[in-house]
Amino acid sequence: SEVGVMTTLTDLARESSSRPIAQDIGRVFGEAIAKKVDTDLVDLFGSFATANDLGSAGTELTADLLLQAEATLRALNVPKPYVAVFHPKAMFNLKKTLTSAGYVASQAPAISSVGENIFNSGFVGSVFGIDLYENANLSISSAGDCVGGVFHPISLGLAIKEDFKIETQRDASLRATEIVGSIMKGQGIIKDNYGCAITVDSAF
Repeated sequence: SEVGVMTTLTDLARESSSRPIAQDIGRVFGEAIAKKVDTDLVDLFGSFATANDLGSAGTELTADLLLQAEATLRALNVPKPYVAVFHPKAMFNLKKTLTSAGYVASQAPAISSVGENIFNSGFVGSVFGIDLYENANLSISSAGDCVGGVFHPISLGLAIKEDFKIETQRDASLRATEIVGSIMKGQGIIKDNYGCAITVDSAF
């Protein structure tokens, strides 16, 4: 399907701006379309094999839950690497748990190297051989739950039929130029048993 966005740039706006406004529009278009492509991809997590589903409404994201997902995929002979994607608010509990020893000075030596990395950079990195990423484009339900995923990269597919392009059309009567940005793409599940959908709580 085609994803696109359009705006009308008037001559007055272009000439009175102190910035290269056409370039700014291109950047904003690119970010908007990239967000749409990314959102459509992460929405596929719920389409992984239901037998692999983990977590439930109100469940906090923990290292134990990630270990269950790792064991589930290994039991299905899914090769590594594994990748995990969760909403930043869902990742909060995992980060808090992994760094909990750091809140008491006397317990600081008990923090794992993963916990130290979180303190230093804010990123979890890798747990049980699973590379963890945060993505705010995951949708959160009205109840505060969100579906993340642990999967092999080959489980998802993205096809780009027509790369990002910008077209312009002059409208003399409006003394303006129409600017349209678009991309032609498709996405889908390639191997549904190569991923685990994990429902977790995304509320503080």
